[in-house]
Amino acid sequence: GASFCDQQWPAGARRYQEIPSRPLPGVAGAATTSPATWRWVNLWATWCLPCVEEMGLLAKWKTSLARDGTALEVEPWSVDDDEARLTEFLRDTPMPGRVRWLRAQADLPAVLDALGADRSAAIPIHALVDPAGDLRCLRVGAVHDEDYGLVKAILAGGWEVEAIQSGAK
Repeated sequence: GASFCDQQWPAGARRYQEIPSRPLPGVAGAATTSPATWRWVNLWATWCLPCVEEMGLLAKWKTSLARDGTALEVEPWSVDDDEARLTEFLRDTPMPGRVRWLRAQADLPAVLDALGADRSAAIPIHALVDPAGDLRCLRVGAVHDEDYGLVKAILAGGWEVEAIQSGAK
């Protein structure tokens, strides 16, 4: 069957470690994630076409899930090295959540280790963090419209994910 997560963990098996961010010009304040909210951590960059293309999809999913009663906070983490390019991109592009900026060279290897991703993994990289702060799903690679059903099932607490995935043809 189809699988959304490259890796997954049962509740409590892998704590999510906060990513150290660097200040991003024109982006203020801390995240206001409520305790009952899933977090979608997305490692991306302005130069990554699949990353940029899926931002609209993440925004659409966030809205659809909210309509169905599942709160989702999307956290786009840029790994861009060029501050001016990132700032210009953000000025012209609507984003599905408050963008954070990660020091790619300095912080990315440790972030990939914390997420359980291979250090050679290419972006986009997606991590789903449950309301308790546990990392539940890691996906390396772009997301697509047809993934929505699996994502919705995972966030709805369908952590018989193997059953969900083996049923998805």
